[in-house]
Amino acid sequence: MCRFSSLPVSVAPNAGLPISENGKTVFRFDPELFASYMRQFVEEKGVSVVGGCCGTTPEHIAAMKEMLQSCDRKKRIPEPGCYVSGPQTAVKLDSSKGLIRVGERLNIRGSKKVRDAVENDTGINHDVLEDVVREQVQGLGCEIIDVCMDSNMVRTTDTLCEVIHRQTADFSGAMSLDSFQADALAAAIKVYPGRPILNSISFEETAPGRLKMDEVIEATNDHDPMYVALCTGPKGPAATAPEKLELATQIIERARQQYGVTPDRLLVDVNVFPIGSENDPNMNFALETLEGIRLVKENYPEAFTILGVGNLTNGLASKPYMRMVLTSVFLSEGRKRGLDAAIINPNHYIFVEDLDPDHYNLGLRVILQRDMDAFDALEKIAEEKQGDVKKKTAGYDHLDGDTAITEKIKDGYKERTPGTLEFHGHRYTYEDAIVLQAAQALERWKPLDFVNERLMAAMKELGDGFARGEVSLPHLLRSADVMRQVMGFIEKYLANHSDAGADDAVKHKGVVVLGTVYQDVHSIGKDLACTLLENYGYKVIDLGVMTPLQKFLDAAAEHKANAIGMSALLVQTSNHMITVAKMMEEQGINLPLIIGGAPISDRHAASVALAGHEEVEHMRGDVFYCRTAMDGVNVMNQIMGNTDLPAYYEDNRRKLVRKREQAQRRLEKESHLFATLPRRSVPPNPLLQKDIPLFRNRVVTCSLQELEPHIDRHTLFALNWRFGGPAGRERYGHNDEEMENLLQEWIAKAGDKGWIKPQGVFGLFPCYSEGEQVILLNPEDGQTEIARLDFASVLGAGNEDIVSAAQYFSARDAGARDIIGLQLTTAGAQVEDVVEAFKRKDDYESALFLQGLSDRIAEDMAERIHGMMRELVGVDAQCGQRWSPGYPGMKDIMHNVTIHTALQAEELVGVSVTEAGEFRPTGTTAAAVSFHPDARYT
Repeated sequence: MCRFSSLPVSVAPNAGLPISENGKTVFRFDPELFASYMRQFVEEKGVSVVGGCCGTTPEHIAAMKEMLQSCDRKKRIPEPGCYVSGPQTAVKLDSSKGLIRVGERLNIRGSKKVRDAVENDTGINHDVLEDVVREQVQGLGCEIIDVCMDSNMVRTTDTLCEVIHRQTADFSGAMSLDSFQADALAAAIKVYPGRPILNSISFEETAPGRLKMDEVIEATNDHDPMYVALCTGPKGPAATAPEKLELATQIIERARQQYGVTPDRLLVDVNVFPIGSENDPNMNFALETLEGIRLVKENYPEAFTILGVGNLTNGLASKPYMRMVLTSVFLSEGRKRGLDAAIINPNHYIFVEDLDPDHYNLGLRVILQRDMDAFDALEKIAEEKQGDVKKKTAGYDHLDGDTAITEKIKDGYKERTPGTLEFHGHRYTYEDAIVLQAAQALERWKPLDFVNERLMAAMKELGDGFARGEVSLPHLLRSADVMRQVMGFIEKYLANHSDAGADDAVKHKGVVVLGTVYQDVHSIGKDLACTLLENYGYKVIDLGVMTPLQKFLDAAAEHKANAIGMSALLVQTSNHMITVAKMMEEQGINLPLIIGGAPISDRHAASVALAGHEEVEHMRGDVFYCRTAMDGVNVMNQIMGNTDLPAYYEDNRRKLVRKREQAQRRLEKESHLFATLPRRSVPPNPLLQKDIPLFRNRVVTCSLQELEPHIDRHTLFALNWRFGGPAGRERYGHNDEEMENLLQEWIAKAGDKGWIKPQGVFGLFPCYSEGEQVILLNPEDGQTEIARLDFASVLGAGNEDIVSAAQYFSARDAGARDIIGLQLTTAGAQVEDVVEAFKRKDDYESALFLQGLSDRIAEDMAERIHGMMRELVGVDAQCGQRWSPGYPGMKDIMHNVTIHTALQAEELVGVSVTEAGEFRPTGTTAAAVSFHPDARYT
């Protein structure tokens, strides 16, 4: 709806869209269209037209006069200013009357509702997204909404384009298109029906010597968007006000001088950091941000300013009143200094005049003075409003013995002082001093009562917190380690003082046989599932990795299991799950199957449930795909506690049938696209004219300390170490300084003890393409074939064409030599033994940290060697692409064997490869490299 005065008049899509004139945005209305709006207005209101005005009420007359006075018969020109637009509405960026609010909720990183609607195997749930859009635009009055689909679970570019296309079909606002990926922004603006904001450009390098602002502006400037200019450079986000101004100046001047993007097309974001996250107690991030706004507005008054305000109160989601006070005060102070816009949830702030004056003053002290006493006082007020009680953190001496045990478990507090204990006539060895307190507890409790009423309750609390995202995985593993110390002692005690063995004495909720399938050596996911199931009172028979398929069934029979759990990381090993289902059918074993791992989905679960049959009538209902370890716990709770288990299985069976049907429809759609889309035209590679030395292998080694500056900390902390993103870490109480200290601690340990040795081997080979294959030749003679790599055709970005990586290599009849790079990188063959040693000691936390660092080192070493190859070949830092086996562009993971053999990696760097194509150690990665300047994944 477009509003003239107070009366709504429907506007045809794309009518009156803004255009740029002399740096300003104006409307042009066709007079015939305007006349049609007039007629529609008259018809909808049921009034008559007399003398150019519609009658019956003074309000109608006044409204029509106002509308007619603003237009003539030729055109309608709105008030001057800068506009963004969507398909139906233009929004003037005018902060003179109030804050420009950009809704933050259509963000896969910031909304679980959006994430669940997008990151799934059934396709995007656009009904859910439409509800999110409607709530922000109609419910909260945000005329602009931020749209971010950055995810490692979906194809960001395709997803962002699809969401824009579907959500603008009937959209009465404007959008800010948000992505870390420059190519996603470039594709998204092509499908957006109007003038958007692009979030963001910055002085960050997307590759050595290549700025993100250059990449984004060059690809999108022809569409005349507004840009968010993020004050971030090669060293990261600017922290102090002068640094913020310096980066803002660099971005603004480069945009103006090189691209003609004037300051009035920029919204400068000077960065917001969480309150209390400063490493230096004399630093106040909130005040630096406010002063940064002031400096930018003083130096560039024509530019807009914007902030993503939600970051200010990261970690305070559970204290909404405190978040509201601090956000409201911060925005008020920001407005005083020239803040024009904010990406925000309007529910998170109010006018400061409506705050309790005492609470306002506390918030002001926090924001302007970094007064943490005021912060604590405000936190206490927020807790009192919710009925919360702040946890005690002053140690355990003031607690009674029983509570001290459970609090130490929940805190993951380790007291590693090994010793022996004489207790009721038996000697016990222990690793942790908590066992001494557990022995005292057994003087007061019956052992099983203590386990069920105190220990299991404590671990359930932790597990529930983990499921809600309030407890990190490292914390959970640390707590589980402490719990095992206590349980190990109690089980030995029961074995010594009961006619029954410990296994019979400790009553479990159920028994689960769990293992990683045959040919698969990965264990992190399986270990987490084991930990959580044990936390919730289940007995787990852990079969380890590389589990022979019959062993699952034999162990289930031996231990009278209630379910079988299987994990897999590779596509081909996940197919063993189907074989197990067949074997169960053949051997008459009727047990639920719980399956999970990276390649597993509901679609794969449907295949397992069919057990080799084709007809859905054979579909079992007791095969469950569990995306997370917590899902596995929830399924087991249903299996063991549901009073109507047949109905539960039937509901699951129907879901699996739907997933199979949806998958079949998706395959049909993809088949149609592959049959109808053109193949991409790829020009010859200019590199072919260069004289480049070729060789079979070169070994690169470096110390862990030498590689440390190049470690991708964001991915290490969030994914490899499972702490989650910065917001999640704040919730767990882990700040950036703690994360960095933890990294340095592990670099020192792993480097000094030789646990991690970054190394790799790479080669440059002559080659030619033949259809979807690339044939590698011996570098010594340039003639003898030594290997073939099979690439796969994939849908290009935006489903515009079809492309295969093989197309980026010249065919043999092209008459010119082409080059392919092969590389294999590893953290060293010794890592796995150390990881397993930690697990044998029940120190799963250390196992996670070492394994995660190992995996990260392999990937970061791969990036380093890729750069070395580019330098040898003489191409720039972002030229070309690398493909790893097992991914869509090179589906066959057995090409790990091809690359491993061609580079002679076992002899040179001590890496072996399994019969399933998986590397040992697992902290190893391999790739084939094209140096074609146009090479892309899609």
